Amino acid sequence: MATTTTEAERLVTEYVRIWNERELSELDDVVAESFTFTSPTAGTIEGRENVKAYADAVVKGFSDFQITVHEMLSGDHLVMAESTLSGTHDGEFDGIPPTQETFDVQDMAKFVVEDGLLKEERTYFDQQDFLGQLGLPDE
Repeated sequence: MATTTTEAERLVTEYVRIWNERELSELDDVVAESFTFTSPTAGTIEGRENVKAYADAVVKGFSDFQITVHEMLSGDHLVMAESTLSGTHDGEFDGIPPTQETFDVQDMAKFVVEDGLLKEERTYFDQQDFLGQLGLPDE
């Protein structure tokens, strides 16, 4: 049985590729100017340029940061993606000096698509597990 990739899935796949390959300037091609990103560690960040600055801080703090998508479920305007987030804390991130510890956490992300671009991402993972793997206290 053949499966069809939706335009929404294509956008999410491209978004993940941009993060993984550190091609953050290409976010302009897949996320709306008013893009909103929400996660346990970042809170809510509004605006494409602010999200790009956050993404830059993540990949500087975790030089081998990777998003590995395991499964996606999508409709025309919504994508749910189950992933693993991983990396090594080998650079300063959010004012925290590098711990040189690695992390590997399970993640679920909800993406909203509007007018052919990603409008919103809400990502969910266990923040305590993430911080614990880095040897940091839950703040």
